[in-house]
Amino acid sequence: MKELKIEQSDTAGWLVWFNSGEHPVLVGRQHWVGVDFDGTLARNDNIGHGQPPYPLGEPIPEMLAKMKSLLAVGITIKIFTARACEPQYIPIIQDWMERNGLGRLEVTNQKDFNLIRFYDDRAICL
Repeated sequence: MKELKIEQSDTAGWLVWFNSGEHPVLVGRQHWVGVDFDGTLARNDNIGHGQPPYPLGEPIPEMLAKMKSLLAVGITIKIFTARACEPQYIPIIQDWMERNGLGRLEVTNQKDFNLIRFYDDRAICL
C-alpha cells in the first residue's frame, strides 16, 4: 500500500483519496480518522496476544504508512480501541506509537460526530 493522495482544499481542510479509483473525501479541520489498534495497526498473531498482560504486536507497515501520510499534512488521527476501556493501556499504546514514528496520538473507545473515516479489521461495511 502506498501513501495516500492528499491535496489541500483551501481553508476547509484536505481532499483525501482513501481508495484509488474513488472520489476524494473532504476531511475538514474538525474531523478525525479512527484507527483500530489490534489487527489493524498492530499485528494480533503474536504469542500471548489474547492472554494477560496482552502484549502489543508488531506494526502493520501498510497502515503505518497510511497514517504517516495523513499526519504529515495535519489530519487528526485517534486510536480507537477497546483497550482504552482500561486506562492503564493508554500510555502503553502511546509508547508503542511513539516508538513507531506516530507520536503520542489520542487513544479512545468513543466515537463522536467528527469521526469521518474508521479503519478496523473486524468492522463490516454496509
